[in-house]
Amino acid sequence: MKNFEPHHIVLTQLKSLLSNISVEDFTMKSDLLYDASIGEHFRHIIEFYRCCLFFRKDDVVNYDLRPRDKILENTPSAGVQAIDEIITCLQNLSDPEKINLNLQLECIVEADGIATNLDRELAFCLDHCIHHQSIIKIGLKANELDHLVDKNFGVAFSTQTYREQCAS
Repeated sequence: MKNFEPHHIVLTQLKSLLSNISVEDFTMKSDLLYDASIGEHFRHIIEFYRCCLFFRKDDVVNYDLRPRDKILENTPSAGVQAIDEIITCLQNLSDPEKINLNLQLECIVEADGIATNLDRELAFCLDHCIHHQSIIKIGLKANELDHLVDKNFGVAFSTQTYREQCAS
């Protein structure tokens, strides 16, 4: 896969967090996160990647049908293993992986879904991951745990570049 590096960066950031957060902090519900936990946001990220890479059937990706694996939201070590599986899969994708997919969501009425491809869906998964990392970072900061992640956790790559340009 030619654009593996951004995925590797955000997934490695998540893996680092999982290696350093306690199970109690990972599973604690937060009013600030509307009664969700950091673990629930983590699970959500991983399941979107899994839908795109592993759970597609007949060239259809349906994020609404993800399994919602409670182990991922309650067990950081299971999350580390899931990230390793995703990274391995991404590394092994052929270049270029030209798979035509249909995206089907409950809110889309068309029976045929929306035409898409694997590259587009992986770009979506990357943006989705960064978005939820920023929500996780809010939860970490509220509990004075933001030292567990670096300053770029949950920050879009374009924003990082912009900040670097402003600083120079």
